[in-house]
Amino acid sequence: MASVLALALTVGGCVTNRGPAFGARELVPPQRGIYVGSIYYVSERPTAKLETPTYLEPLCDTQPDLKIYGVANPSAEPVADINLLFDTRLQGSLAGLSTQLVSLGLTGNVSDYYEYKLTNVSKYTISEASAETVFEGMARQRGCRNAIARHRDEGVYQIKATYVGDLVFQRKQGSAVDANVSAKLGKIEPTVKATFARTLSLGFSGKGLVFSFVPILRTPAAPRN
Repeated sequence: MASVLALALTVGGCVTNRGPAFGARELVPPQRGIYVGSIYYVSERPTAKLETPTYLEPLCDTQPDLKIYGVANPSAEPVADINLLFDTRLQGSLAGLSTQLVSLGLTGNVSDYYEYKLTNVSKYTISEASAETVFEGMARQRGCRNAIARHRDEGVYQIKATYVGDLVFQRKQGSAVDANVSAKLGKIEPTVKATFARTLSLGFSGKGLVFSFVPILRTPAAPRN
């Protein structure tokens, strides 16, 4: 329920990205193959802050199946869709696009004609105790232990939870019924896509994308979360 409420706040446009609103850090661009329990690093000073989007690089061998450590695999917890058109980073750009719509003889704004959202969103998570068990198991492997040591001055993070969804960009139903409207939208659609991609560093389709994660800081010299 808390996750649904936090995501609803995101839909309301109350935050600047899709991370801190629900206690997670945003991945830009979204990634595949980010597994709960596994360990990654970021070329940055170790931090527990969630405000800055990032991109994860694998550190130890990623492990999608946690049962080898005696831990149950996380199950999907459905949460609310995220309407990306309400992302505050897009507001200035959308105003400019609305002006272009008017110049083409179209009324309203971009959100009247297009949907751009993360849908089929689920949260996958394990407990702190389970995360500790997995970490201890990975750290017993010499290669993983040495890799963590090599990145002792950078951000080493274990994934406690991920938010996964499908990215959808499409015209709203009914917006292309009128051939004249459809033709006008065809003129502006490349600009709409380019603006969204530039502003949010996202694509326009994709299934099973991890767009936010809950980190546990594992840099040896850094304080734990």
